[in-house]
Amino acid sequence: MDQSPLKNICMHEICPHCGKVSNEESPRFCSGCGARMDGKIPDGYQGYSAPVREQKNRLIAGVCSSVLPGLGQVYNGETVKGFAIFILTLAGLAVFLIPGLVVWLYAMYNAYTTAGKMNAGEIPFRETRMLTMVLFIVFAVVVIGIALLLLIYLVIDPMISQIGTLDTGNFNRLFDTGGLI
Repeated sequence: MDQSPLKNICMHEICPHCGKVSNEESPRFCSGCGARMDGKIPDGYQGYSAPVREQKNRLIAGVCSSVLPGLGQVYNGETVKGFAIFILTLAGLAVFLIPGLVVWLYAMYNAYTTAGKMNAGEIPFRETRMLTMVLFIVFAVVVIGIALLLLIYLVIDPMISQIGTLDTGNFNRLFDTGGLI
């Protein structure tokens, strides 16, 4: 008698709703999600169906990444990827505008397509964690604030001080009213 592992797997049923492999040969209910596996509708439950799995909104994922690069990935449950995209976008914008914009466009495209792939079951579904999204936004605002302060302190302030040392020449005479005011 051949007792191969493949033969044993074929004897067990797979839940059509959640994909869990049953430990029983002919189960009535799934041990993972509780859905009926025998195809019958219970008495008194005319509108019975298996619990509906949450869907990702592709538009929300894309818009999140267009507002703040990486936020769409965090919405999709890919937190590390979201932080990496955010940092790469800032670095690209700081070095030269084009690389930052390319990463930002990639973030929008990736968030949109990943949400669609999760809905289709092509890749594992990950829950949206609102706390992680809020923490990401706080982190991004702090980093952008620090970057702007550094920009003001290291670039703009020295430029303004150089402008102040220039000889204004006849420029001040334009505003000289001769004591009329």
